[in-house]
Amino acid sequence: MSERVTKTEITPSVKRRVAASVFIVAFAFGLNITGILPVLGILNEKYQQYGTSAVQLLQTIMYLLLIVGSLMVGWMTTRISKKNITLLGLLIVGCCGVLPFFMESFAVLLIARIVIGFGYGIMGPMNTAIISEFFPPEERAGYMGLHVVGMGIGTMVGNLLGGMLAGIGYRYFYLVYLIAFAALLGVKAVLIETPPAQVEKASDLKLNKMVFVISFASFVHTLFINAYNTNIGIYITQNITEDPSVTGVVTAVNAAFALLVGMFFAKISGFFKTYTLTFSIFAAAVGYGVILFVPGMAGIYIASALCGVSLSCFMAIGSYLISISVEQEAVAKASGMFSIIGGIGGLIAPIFLGNAAKLLGENSARNQFVISFAGMLIFGVIVWITSANKAKKEKNQ
Repeated sequence: MSERVTKTEITPSVKRRVAASVFIVAFAFGLNITGILPVLGILNEKYQQYGTSAVQLLQTIMYLLLIVGSLMVGWMTTRISKKNITLLGLLIVGCCGVLPFFMESFAVLLIARIVIGFGYGIMGPMNTAIISEFFPPEERAGYMGLHVVGMGIGTMVGNLLGGMLAGIGYRYFYLVYLIAFAALLGVKAVLIETPPAQVEKASDLKLNKMVFVISFASFVHTLFINAYNTNIGIYITQNITEDPSVTGVVTAVNAAFALLVGMFFAKISGFFKTYTLTFSIFAAAVGYGVILFVPGMAGIYIASALCGVSLSCFMAIGSYLISISVEQEAVAKASGMFSIIGGIGGLIAPIFLGNAAKLLGENSARNQFVISFAGMLIFGVIVWITSANKAKKEKNQ
């Protein structure tokens, strides 16, 4: 029989088990960021007949069903427990992630990358919803930080281990997705099951203007941060080395700095306060500037670190703002909307950035970095002005 708990039974022991589950899910979700980054350069050479844009799309195509999954989350939470939704998501991620190891073809890889998005789409909002269910608002920033820590470690392990496995043969990289099955067993063991949301229908879970504002910010950030995700492996392969382990190390640096942000997010958000979102955006803008103007591996490592800081900080502050914007029962639906709109940005990123890069002469990794540098800089200035006006209003009240 499933173990269930009510809010009156949330003891320190329960909180520890929930925290462990949050970390495990985030660790597995870190594979979402890893995607196929360590082997993207190799795949670009192997499937060159399809073109670079099509190969880059393999990294982001999962946003297609991620959007669908996120759209269904609000409805699912009224009928299925958050624990079972999470387990289903992990099962889908594990199966689709490992499948290309056994079946070598562009079509299989494409289908697997599409369907894996549904797994991420339904499990992604769960941590925010679970944190909101078990912890009061004043404790959530720390646990959002734990989520980012787990995601950072998962991404770092995925990149390093994936890069090492790819050194044996690029198809061995896909075995890194066995992590999802281990996470499934961990969540099944530690996460306490709670009943579905107590509402008559999913439409009763109301969202507000702030949810859509934060979600649109996620759209813009995801659009431009994907220049790093879809190009860094190709950029290294074309300009530095074809050794996939180097790309694995570079992306692990990205994850390591994301991890550091997660560890200290409560302090970071306490320091920057209203400007935390602004900081997360400017970090990426500076990172793109570095890779454009600092030559060699030094620029690549610094840019990777700053993009890791940006992604981690943005996801943490975005999730936190979502969690305090709506009633607890609607957090999963609000987090789903955050994922949907952000996912659209990720889905169209290769097409948008590729066409924008052509305006500068050709669709190259460097030109996509130029576009994203300008985009993040402008976006950061807009958010900074908005945050300054908000801070001014709060001070006058």
